[in-house]
Amino acid sequence: MRLLVTGSNGYIGQELVTRLLEAGYTLRTFDRTASASKDWEHIAGDLRDVYTVRRIVQGVDTVLHLGAMSSDRRNAPDEVLAVNVQGTWNVLQACAEAGVGRVVYFSSINSLGAVGGYRAPDYLPLDDFHPRHPMTAYQLSKHLAEEVCRSYSERYGIATICFRPAFVVDTSQPFPWWRRMPAEMRAEWGKDELWAYVDLQDVCDAVLLALKVEGLQHDCFLLSAEDTSVEVPTAELVQKYWSQLPWRGDLEAYVADNPYRAVIDTTHATEVLGWRALRSWRNQAK
Repeated sequence: MRLLVTGSNGYIGQELVTRLLEAGYTLRTFDRTASASKDWEHIAGDLRDVYTVRRIVQGVDTVLHLGAMSSDRRNAPDEVLAVNVQGTWNVLQACAEAGVGRVVYFSSINSLGAVGGYRAPDYLPLDDFHPRHPMTAYQLSKHLAEEVCRSYSERYGIATICFRPAFVVDTSQPFPWWRRMPAEMRAEWGKDELWAYVDLQDVCDAVLLALKVEGLQHDCFLLSAEDTSVEVPTAELVQKYWSQLPWRGDLEAYVADNPYRAVIDTTHATEVLGWRALRSWRNQAK
């Protein structure tokens, strides 16, 4: 199977390329920046150039679309929308024209609009069926790009699988940077992000599963570690910071087997893809 990876020089993209090569896939990569590697075909270009995008999808079976502006804090909102939405439309349109049957799109937990401190979640634990309330240019761009994927699935039959990772980190590091702050400070700092994170390798695992899953037309999946990023028990965090929100189910039962269980519910990814997060920063902290 020949794959196209956009955004291949990004943080996730670089590791994903390594994992895909190890798995035996043939790659073509695309990024704004050049690549020194001569082990596979790399093309430098801009997602906003539809003619270039049409060229790079020729002859591939699946597109892994990671290319995007990762923030509207460092980039102008109009540029974020142009790259993330128009760029994704260019990819899907090119795939429809070229007969590409599957696109794995990297969205974000931000597509739900329930993190970042702009709007509280409607309920906890947060899941993939939470109503969408994008509040910033970046959040809106991810939501709209998911809708582009859904539209092309419905019109052209392209299988589109959208991932919504939380904050992606490498838990193999012996001392994650966030542990430099006192626990109480990290609890306060992380409340608007729901103390969510996910390991880089777990994200790559999800992609490898998405390449083989059958029977999907369009779906979206949150990716989160099974625990929070702080030492404070989850029940205490919820009571202190989010007691005003409805909790779906029984909180005491929810944390019975894991007192630090994440408030991001990834059951949907487990049921459909067979994915679950296997890595935690706590394993490295021992």
